[in-house]
Amino acid sequence: MSSSQARKVFPKPWASKWERFFVAFFASAFFFHMGHLLLGVQIELFWGIAGYNFAFVLSMFLLPLLTGVIVGLIYGWGGKWLAHFPPLVVLSVDYYMTSKTGAPEGASLIPLMWWGFFVILNMEFCAMGGVFGEILLKRWYGSMDLPGTADYAPADGESLPCDEEE
Repeated sequence: MSSSQARKVFPKPWASKWERFFVAFFASAFFFHMGHLLLGVQIELFWGIAGYNFAFVLSMFLLPLLTGVIVGLIYGWGGKWLAHFPPLVVLSVDYYMTSKTGAPEGASLIPLMWWGFFVILNMEFCAMGGVFGEILLKRWYGSMDLPGTADYAPADGESLPCDEEE
C-alpha cells in the first residue's frame, strides 16, 4: 500500500449488535402493529369478501415493506434477516388473542393455514423492505462502511497480487 493512498476508516456502529437488534425489532413491531390499528385491519378475522378492501391491501403489501425499511435502517447490515420476525410475532399474538377472546359478531377466525399464508406474505414483503433499507444505508455510507460490516472487512486494504504466469 503506497503512502499516497488513504486507508478507509470504518464508522463505528451507534450501538452493539444486540442493542440494534432489540431497537430495530421493537420499533418495527410497534410500527407494524400501529399500522394495523390505524388501517383497522385484523388479518386473523374473516368478515366476508367485503373485508378485502384497499386498507387490507395496504396492510398486506405497503405496511410490511415500510416496516422492513425501518428494520434495515436501524439494524444495518443483516436487517433483511431480522425483518422477517416483527410480522411473525405481531400477527401470532393477534391470532392467539383473537382465538382466546373469540371473534366479534359477524366475523370468524380464519383457518390457521390461510392465516399462515398471510403471515408468510407479510414476512416476505418485510424482508424486501429490509433489503431496501440496507440499500439506502449503502447509498449513505458506501459499500463497505455499513454499520456492522467492520467485522467482515479485510484485515488490510491491499489488493491481492495477480497470478501471472511467465
